[in-house]
Amino acid sequence: MNRTDRLLAIILELQAKGHLRAEDLAAIFETSKRTIYRDMQALTEAGVPVVSMTGQGYSLMEGYFLPPLRFSTEEAIMLLLGSDSIADSFDERYRTAAAAASRKIEAVLPEPLRAEVREVQESIMLIVDAANEQESELLRQLRRAILERRRVRFHYHARSREGAAQTREADPYGLVNFSGAWYLVAHDHLRHDLRHFRLERMETWS
Repeated sequence: MNRTDRLLAIILELQAKGHLRAEDLAAIFETSKRTIYRDMQALTEAGVPVVSMTGQGYSLMEGYFLPPLRFSTEEAIMLLLGSDSIADSFDERYRTAAAAASRKIEAVLPEPLRAEVREVQESIMLIVDAANEQESELLRQLRRAILERRRVRFHYHARSREGAAQTREADPYGLVNFSGAWYLVAHDHLRHDLRHFRLERMETWS
């Protein structure tokens, strides 16, 4: 990584993590603390509002952000189509977030590019089955369990739904939407292996 790229990367790291010490930055970028000291001095001289606090390291002055990124037509199309897909296939919280992200992306596009992107959006439609109310609630609960790294317990029906549902305990890793159906990817303690559970077969879970 050349110095210019590293200076930009340092700003992004500070924006993402708040405070970082010189030794933390040196470890991230595989360089010496002396080099980081010189980099921080260069950023300060370039007008980046770097704050240094004893014991906490470096941070950026509150409210400082990099200028908006420049997107190519293809990049903007993919980002906006992706947010459209999320809005159609996730629950209300993420639909709202996807709509807000789309507005922010469109706001930084020049008008000619914005018009081109809109034309492509109108000619391409990604159709997915919307989650029902019960599944939306389950998605919300499972997202929380994934973020909290918390084990979940539920009754799971076989494909035929014949016989009693099995009680399963699993450590959730992720959620996947495939062919219009949602699946939980988790370590199954009954099978002692990674398994995919279809959400519509899950019930009475905690």
